[in-house]
This record gives sequence, structure tokens and C-alpha cells, in this order.
Amino acid sequence: MTDKFHLGHLVRNELIRQGRSVTWLAQQINCERTNCYYIFERNIIDICLLEKISRALSHNFFTDLADYMTTVINVSTKPS
Repeated sequence: MTDKFHLGHLVRNELIRQGRSVTWLAQQINCERTNCYYIFERNIIDICLLEKISRALSHNFFTDLADYMTTVINVSTKPS
């Protein structure tokens, strides 16, 4: 189940959904465009960086993570 949740992929998918460019995101979060491609491949993203991305895209990725964790916790605590 853990391989289904990937923060970088969520960021990339939201960027695409909004029709925004990688260059636009790089400008919003004050980094190089090439760094955005590295972000898309990372499953772990620093909290401060994820906050910047969330603000730029007006999407709360922390909620996505919390929802996923709720699912994982509920699955792992169910009696066998």
C-alpha cells in the first residue's frame, strides 16, 4: 500500500491538472526549473518546501498525506 502514495507525483499531477508549467512552479517556490523535476520524483518532501508548493498551487498536500495516513492506520489496526 505504501507504494501507492507518492508526494512528488501528487505535486506533478496537481500542476498538470491546473495547466501550469514547471517554470511557473519554479518561480513561485523560488527554485530552478530543474529542481522541480527532482521534486516530482521524490516521495519525501521537506515540510517547508511542501508548504511553499501547497501555497503556490492552492492545494493542501498535507491533507492528502493525512488522509493516506488515516487509511494506513485503519488498515493496520483492523483485527485479522
